[in-house]
Amino acid sequence: MNKLAENTGVNPEAEIWSPVLQQQVFRNLLDCFSYPGRITECANKDTTAWLAILISLLDGETSLADPHKLLAAEWWPKLEAHPATPEKAEFILADGSQPPDFVPYTGTLETPEAGATLVLRVTSLQAGRAGDNCLHMSGPGIKQPLSLGVEGLHPGWIAARQAWVAAFPLGVDMVLCDAHRFVALPRTTQIKTGVEA
Repeated sequence: MNKLAENTGVNPEAEIWSPVLQQQVFRNLLDCFSYPGRITECANKDTTAWLAILISLLDGETSLADPHKLLAAEWWPKLEAHPATPEKAEFILADGSQPPDFVPYTGTLETPEAGATLVLRVTSLQAGRAGDNCLHMSGPGIKQPLSLGVEGLHPGWIAARQAWVAAFPLGVDMVLCDAHRFVALPRTTQIKTGVEA
């Protein structure tokens, strides 16, 4: 196994590099943002969900921050994105188990859509769970309040997100990823933790 596969769990020649499969991941991601809190399977079981999302979203015109060094150096040329600080990047890849130690870009009133998208790696996602690791969600795209169990997410992320989206339409969007599934948390989604609910 080559170094890229060892660091990411995916071969650089894997099927995820197919434009057709990347389009499917992108469509699945759009559906996720239309239905916040819905767990969606990644289109490719041979690729970790967070990497499949980055492959589908990034190109030479985008910027990426990797504050927790989750990406091997060899992946940067493949993804083509420009390295940036978390405070300025359009996309941020982070380890959800670590507390946030930066303030992402939340856009401006003229360009609120420019707020960052955070892709957070977590241990597992489970629908309908209760307890301290549970997120209770409501808002646009959610017909009935729903609950999501998230293992491996530091509570600091949700607390920080509350501040980052407080001046709507400014804010950030989040995608939580376990090994092969992901969930979207757009800035319009209202979230309470298991303790608060």
